Amino acid sequence: MRSTHSGMEPPARGSRWQLDRRNLLGSSVAVAASALILSTQFARAATTVSVTDPPFNASPNTSQDSSPAFQAALNYISNAGTGTLKIPPGIYCLSSPLTYSGGSLTIEGCGQGVTVIVMQHQGTGLTVNLNYSGCNLTARDFTIAPMPGQAVLAAAAIACLLPQQPAGWQNCTIEGIDFGGSLSLSGQQSTGFSNAIILQNTWRAHIANCTGYGNLLTGGVFISMQGECIDTRIIDCSVNSYAYFTTVSSYSEGLHIIDTSFTGGTALHTGSTSYNDNTNVNLLGLYISGCKFDCSNRVLSLYQVNSGWIYDSYLIGPQPGGGNIATELSGCVRLQMHNLLFNGQFPGTSDQIAIFATSSTQNATASCLSADCQFENTGTAIVLDLNTDAFIATGVAMYQYGASALVDGSVTLNNVTQTVQVDNSGNTTNNVSWLKSIGNLPKASTTRMGYER
Repeated sequence: MRSTHSGMEPPARGSRWQLDRRNLLGSSVAVAASALILSTQFARAATTVSVTDPPFNASPNTSQDSSPAFQAALNYISNAGTGTLKIPPGIYCLSSPLTYSGGSLTIEGCGQGVTVIVMQHQGTGLTVNLNYSGCNLTARDFTIAPMPGQAVLAAAAIACLLPQQPAGWQNCTIEGIDFGGSLSLSGQQSTGFSNAIILQNTWRAHIANCTGYGNLLTGGVFISMQGECIDTRIIDCSVNSYAYFTTVSSYSEGLHIIDTSFTGGTALHTGSTSYNDNTNVNLLGLYISGCKFDCSNRVLSLYQVNSGWIYDSYLIGPQPGGGNIATELSGCVRLQMHNLLFNGQFPGTSDQIAIFATSSTQNATASCLSADCQFENTGTAIVLDLNTDAFIATGVAMYQYGASALVDGSVTLNNVTQTVQVDNSGNTTNNVSWLKSIGNLPKASTTRMGYER
């Protein structure tokens, strides 16, 4: 964020540019009046309303549509400039989408399962457009879910769609929200969202202590990052049965996923194999730590990631029938993987591969480190394609159904092919391997995948 200030130098001594007493007095009055107007606007901006108070009168009753009351309260806050919408305990049914456009907005419930919002429509639950630089969206402490038993997914729960502004982007904080995981009406389980959270052009998004239950059969993304998102932090969340936990569809910087568990299709998907723009990078800066991902499809699909750290996590999958690659690195540069436990389903329909390093449209996977990782029930620990360069593996340990293939010490894998494996008795094993290569491995180009503003 940058700002510029242009002013006028004070007049030189003896110049004709002077202020007489009346002009000075008039200027002082004008400044005081402007300050009064600004303070009045600020006072109006600091408004707090409850959706159940007059004149809004929302009813926490499943038989009444609360959409008009919620929209009127949001409009009131928008007209005031900024403010807080409080939602008391109860179940509020919405038959139409809600929208907000204005300054900073805070939405506060009274806790998951205590304040419950039920969406009875197929649109987005709440679409927020913050129109001014430095504004914030804060949502916390409630449950939001589609109507149980819906045949199709609702479009999205919360969409923070922000116009990209050179002078400064807006912040987004989502804490303590349950996206349908605990809601059950008439014995029916909530269907889930096509997107629980949409972030577009956010700056310092903070998503913490959130839960969600989707429908893996029909798909859905828990967090969809769109536009240019900077410094996104996902902390201590627990999500089940979404096709994807987080997707990054365009260039972004700084994604942190910490102390989070996910059971579903794929935990993280960035870009695609056909992703291509003039920056040659989809995600600059990835940090994953203390996570448990139990996936039926690929655990991590990382395309065009520049600089990443994946630490102290448990990566399970894919399940039989969901593929044979746990982590795919395509066009990634400078990735470090430390103290990871891969647990596959070998033997299955095809041999399990824990790490598959390959090339993308323009760039090879290069300068990657795998240290002190363990591979259980894995056919092959690491597969390198012909464009992989400078992949280093240290402290590799493999286990398979009681028998083990162990490689200890430090081994540099750069332009090498099959390596002999040994078990902990020193015997060569033929049913598992810790390294394979596809074709010869000529030294690949390490084109820098940086991004410069």
